Amino acid sequence: MKKTFPSKIGYLEKLKMHFITVSDEQLSDFADENTKSIYNQRFHVTVNNKVKWQGGTVSLGNGEAYITLSKQRMKTLDVHLGDSVIIELEKDFSKYGFVVPEEFEEALRQDDLARKRFEALRMGMQRSIIYVVLQLKSSDKRIEKSLFFLENLKKSPEGKTTMRHILGKDLP
Repeated sequence: MKKTFPSKIGYLEKLKMHFITVSDEQLSDFADENTKSIYNQRFHVTVNNKVKWQGGTVSLGNGEAYITLSKQRMKTLDVHLGDSVIIELEKDFSKYGFVVPEEFEEALRQDDLARKRFEALRMGMQRSIIYVVLQLKSSDKRIEKSLFFLENLKKSPEGKTTMRHILGKDLP
């Protein structure tokens, strides 16, 4: 199911980021038996039929949620704070919210302990790790970073892993 609606660009001073708003009425149309909170869902987002990405909603309060809108996307769309935009949302049923690099999948497939520890992480931390690997342009760099993260994950305290551990800091 896709849903299209108008929205405005806002700004969260505390987080220093732009966003688009989504009402609880629009979000409730996407809720199903697996939805824990209508304000925390993953979508394929399209703005003004021009820019597309996979993202999630976060509760804003007052019956609304927001989806972050990067400066780069705003520049591509040629929009500014307060501008109206047309949003198209389609529920994202992928496990992590974006395509997992094959190099990372292969590293997990070959290391049972790393896979077990990775799967025990919170979904947001899993997405963060995959996102960093996904940003690398060369396959060699994606392999290198995947192995680096997974080795650090295995060295981190089980059940108490932080991103600092995964980045190679604060390891025992």
